[in-house]
Amino acid sequence: MKCLNCGNSITNNLKIKEIFLFKKIIPDYICQLCRSQLIPLKNKNNCLRCYKPNVSGICSDCQIWEQKYQIINCHQALFEYNQFIHSYFKLYKRYGDVLLAKLFFKDIMSWSKQNQFDVVTYIPSSQSHQRLRGFDPVLELYKDIFDLQLLLVKVDADKPQAQKDRQERLQTPQTFSALPEINRLSKNQSILILDDIYTTGRTLMYAHDIFWESGFKNISTFSLSS
Repeated sequence: MKCLNCGNSITNNLKIKEIFLFKKIIPDYICQLCRSQLIPLKNKNNCLRCYKPNVSGICSDCQIWEQKYQIINCHQALFEYNQFIHSYFKLYKRYGDVLLAKLFFKDIMSWSKQNQFDVVTYIPSSQSHQRLRGFDPVLELYKDIFDLQLLLVKVDADKPQAQKDRQERLQTPQTFSALPEINRLSKNQSILILDDIYTTGRTLMYAHDIFWESGFKNISTFSLSS
């Protein structure tokens, strides 16, 4: 097998228990050289709310969200946003290399096995972005791991999030509305909302708004990077 990012060969060494217990093998699509450029967020003195690294207590962005919501569930993410992650998303989203959706399959699958939710949904692309790319990057990133439900619709913004600075992101108006399927869910169910990158939290908190205002209180969020 070859690394989906750089093309180097990958050796998936089987563990003894995987052989004798007939455990399902979770393939790795990223080589050790590429993996060495990733910075796992776990135990990085993370913000207590959004998981950003090197934060004492709660970061300034999350203090804004706490003033609005009083109590919010902790966001979780796997990797720190660095140059490797930046280049990855440039190839994946801007240049449309959809095969890269599987690069972090093993990492996300491992997280999903340790974190269970009643309902898992995701941040959808707007129709214009999906037509432009030919695929929905967040859906492709998670669809083979979670049983996803499409519960939100996103309207076109005047400017893509990636082109906005921090202040513009925070001032972005609500871009989501709920689909009718949301009314068929029990308000007691736990909700997980998936995105690809967490920056200020504005996008995920607007999605959080939709569920909060619909009566859901157990709402969590997750992204590949923060």
